[in-house]
Amino acid sequence: GWGGETRQNHTYKPFVRGALVTVLTVGCTLGAANLAVMGFGADLSAVWVPLIQAHGYAQMFGWVGLFIMGIAYHLVPRFYLRPLNRPQLVLPSFALVAGGLVLRFAAQPFAAQYPAAGWLLVLSATLGLAGMTLFAWAMYDTMRRGADRFGTTADRLYIGAGFAWLWLGHASTLALMVYMAANSLDAIPTALNAPYLRAVLSGAIVTTILGFTLRTVPHMLGLRPPPAGAMRAVFAAYTIAVLAQIASEGGIGGGALAAVGAGLEVAALLGFVGLSGVFSLSALRTTALARRNPWPERFVRTAYFWLLVASALNFAYSLGALVGSPAPHAFVASYHHALTVGFISMMILGMSMRLVPAFIGAMNRQTGVAAALFLLMNLGNAMRVVSEAMAHRYGGGFFAAMGLSGLIEVAGLSLYAVALWRALGRPSYGQKPARRREAAAQQASPGLPSAQ
Repeated sequence: GWGGETRQNHTYKPFVRGALVTVLTVGCTLGAANLAVMGFGADLSAVWVPLIQAHGYAQMFGWVGLFIMGIAYHLVPRFYLRPLNRPQLVLPSFALVAGGLVLRFAAQPFAAQYPAAGWLLVLSATLGLAGMTLFAWAMYDTMRRGADRFGTTADRLYIGAGFAWLWLGHASTLALMVYMAANSLDAIPTALNAPYLRAVLSGAIVTTILGFTLRTVPHMLGLRPPPAGAMRAVFAAYTIAVLAQIASEGGIGGGALAAVGAGLEVAALLGFVGLSGVFSLSALRTTALARRNPWPERFVRTAYFWLLVASALNFAYSLGALVGSPAPHAFVASYHHALTVGFISMMILGMSMRLVPAFIGAMNRQTGVAAALFLLMNLGNAMRVVSEAMAHRYGGGFFAAMGLSGLIEVAGLSLYAVALWRALGRPSYGQKPARRREAAAQQASPGLPSAQ
């Protein structure tokens, strides 16, 4: 062990650090730079598409993917009351996924000009798929050999399906990179990119977050777990909705199937939010009474508000396309931002304040940091969701608001990253200093009594 803690208690730390590095470089920071170029230059097409796609991949599989992997390595063994099976897979899975991220960003801008860069894209996706395979192997083996006595069959269904979607997302990435390399392309064609993004964002990431919500949020809010049978029905409806939209965007079924899928998605997510009790009066009362640090619950609740907003926008755009008015790219980008920053990133921030051991004590002592972060992220996200669509329609000052929105979000995430990084350098919350000193003395001089 390290400092009296077992080595497995630290498995999440490389992943969280990797996620923070990603979001502050080629993730959110690059996205904010792209927004600034488009916004302050009043040109929505000013940024190179390969750069935008490389940024999107870093956000999906770096910022979000690495965070999910780290939290899963930390929580799943605790859910199933047993040590992680195959812990030797942890660091290789991190190294492979991180290596794939670096290669993807370095190679994509040059893939059309240099054939070798195209095949580096294939190598990047191969590394990512190999890392995700090791992760899924460790997760399913741990879940298979343990018993989650405090969870339900619905929790396991969502979490297990989320891991399967994540693996399929990496497998789809590999297939797309082979296609790009074979055709000397530096960007995924729109006809393939739309269903791919739907599968990764709505299928893999949202399903996984819904699963961890089911398993953890009722305990956070002092609620009873929702009925497993009803939640399984919601899962079936949501999965069918995502598959229908993937099929439609892939050229099967047309706009009618897309509208049906989007409508079913709204209904499923409303059912999930209602059954989970995120907005129930008892949950609101619990948050109000948690005066020491009520911010994690506020982040979670606000994230689900943005998820419903995103699904409503998606439904509205699909209905518009059905009657012959397809949504412009700027409108779709606003929807994606409501989903990725409003829901996914807000969930990462809120859940980390309750689930990352090293961060719990830091946030309990620094609630002002959480309040500032909450304000910056919601302000930046609201400005972006509104301003990009309005800039396309009306121009003028909406372009400047769009360029400013990304900088506000980066400021918030930088504040979060500094606080979390510093917390990761300290022993986990709850370990007493005297115990740490005693354990260190015992390790330095094994067999000798430690001095008090």
